[in-house]
Order: sequence, then structure tokens, then C-alpha cells
Amino acid sequence: MSAAGCIAAVRRLWWVGALAIVLVSAVITGALVYTLKNTPGRLTLGDHPPTSGLPNPTSPPIELADACGEGPLTRAAVEWAIQPGSQAGFRAHENFLEFQFPHEAVARSNAVAGFLVGSADRRNLSSACVAVDLRSLKSVDKLPPPLPPASDRDQLFREMLGLSDYPVAVFRTQQLRLPPTANGQTFHLDFAGDLAIRGTTKPVNVSADCRLNSAQLACAGAAHIDAREFDVPVPDGPIQVDPTITVEFSLFFG
Repeated sequence: MSAAGCIAAVRRLWWVGALAIVLVSAVITGALVYTLKNTPGRLTLGDHPPTSGLPNPTSPPIELADACGEGPLTRAAVEWAIQPGSQAGFRAHENFLEFQFPHEAVARSNAVAGFLVGSADRRNLSSACVAVDLRSLKSVDKLPPPLPPASDRDQLFREMLGLSDYPVAVFRTQQLRLPPTANGQTFHLDFAGDLAIRGTTKPVNVSADCRLNSAQLACAGAAHIDAREFDVPVPDGPIQVDPTITVEFSLFFG
């Protein structure tokens, strides 16, 4: 091959390589844009469950109703119960075929029950319990085409979370002091408690924004956990999941 022919071949290869890079970049960019637009934001004060994709509120299953039991009431205590509109769930970072897409798998449940026990002035909380029926978890994010619907992962929850034996996750905490804020003003709380998932109980740290309106308290926040500490296996194949999970909630007490 002549020198001119070699140069022409190199140029063709260069253009083919450049075109391939452009196409791959376009696909990745499109996936990133789609993912960012179709990943639900974090739960905040005032959030309510989506009208689609989640089961209609019904009487809680026996396991959920019994998970927290009754609050340790005293004569001077007041109990708040979790109200309809409350929800809890998780979000986890997913990677596909080792591509570092900033996608988060998000699943939520509105099957939530529990209570807060506080003083008559509703400022000192002596105990709290929140129970979530994990069998009601539904994926609410969307995956970019041609990946399958995010709802396909819901069938994995039963085995991953051991739902046949441990259908309910339970969080408990004690001795919280609400700051002396004005009625209706938002305030921040950092507190610790114990979270039970799949028969394993571990201490966790929770960060939440709350608002007290007369006899109602709303709180939204999150805790970060390592799924491996709760014996929860995470996928590690074509779809890889970061074992650091964000547990999030938006709760209404009244």
C-alpha cells in the first residue's frame, strides 16, 4: 500500500472511531438526561404518596398493626398516631454494565403504622415507633430505554428482604426534645434509634425536618444504612447496586 493509501486508511479509521465516540456519548448523555428527569426527589415535608403505583390505604395487616404494640402511656402523656398520607421507603444508586449512571432506584410504601408518646405540652417525646410493611414497597423511578421497567425489580424484594419471615421493618427511638419553635415553624432534628430489618436490629442516625401545628406533627427525613449489616444481599451482576442505602420517610402524626 502506498503512503497516500495508508494515510487515507488512517483517516477513515479516525472518522469511524470519532463517530463511534460521538454515538456512545449521545447515548450516555440521553440516558443521563432521562434518568435525572425520571428519578423522584427525596421525601420532604408535605409529600404525599403518588396516586398511582401504590396500593390504596386499607386496614393495616395484623403484622403491621402489632409491630409497634401500644405506647407506654402515663397519666401525663399524650400519644400521637401515624396518619394516612404517611410513607416510607428507600433509594439506592444503581450502575448498569459498570457505566456510572447517576441513577437511583426508589421504592416507597404507604403501609405505615406507629406512634409517638410525648408530654402534655407536646415538647418532650418519651418514645416513638414506626413500622413499615415492606411487602407494599413499589418502585417509583423510571429506567431509560431499552432497560426494563423499574417495577420489574419489585419481585426481587421478597427474597432480598426475607419478606416471608420478616415482612415489617421497625424503627424505635426514645427521649426526644422538640425545640421551642413557634407553631407552624419548621425545625431540624438529629437523633438516634434502632432499626430492625430482616430480623437484624442495628443503631442508626436519623436527620429530619419537622413542623408542629397545634395537635399535629409532620416529619420528613432520612437515615443511611449499609444493607450488608442487615444481611440484605444486593445485586452484583449486569446491574450493580451500592450497598449504602438511604432510608427515607415523610410521616404525619395526630
